[in-house]
Amino acid sequence: MNKRIIFITPEDATHGFNLAGFEQLVCTSEELESLLHQFVQKSEYGLFVIDERLVTESIDNRLREMERGLNLVFVIMPPPQEMEAKREDYAVRLLRKAIGYHMQLNL
Repeated sequence: MNKRIIFITPEDATHGFNLAGFEQLVCTSEELESLLHQFVQKSEYGLFVIDERLVTESIDNRLREMERGLNLVFVIMPPPQEMEAKREDYAVRLLRKAIGYHMQLNL
């Protein structure tokens, strides 16, 4: 079964992913958890790409719990102005967990 990808961003990125042909939702960090609860129940979604500006520490912990308990993948995407930041993000931790090796991704 094919799973769909959904991008969740703040309002300043309203049309970016839609214009590229992806499904995109816009919300605030306060709305993120309830929005996620709506969509994780839908079996057609498998990958959630979430703008880092929306993710609080409690949401990050909740994402890890959901990822362990459900067959879903959550990727935290750095905001556009921080793409050059040299720090490990959630995607790198996820790759290391999946393959057992540390990887350095140069974007």
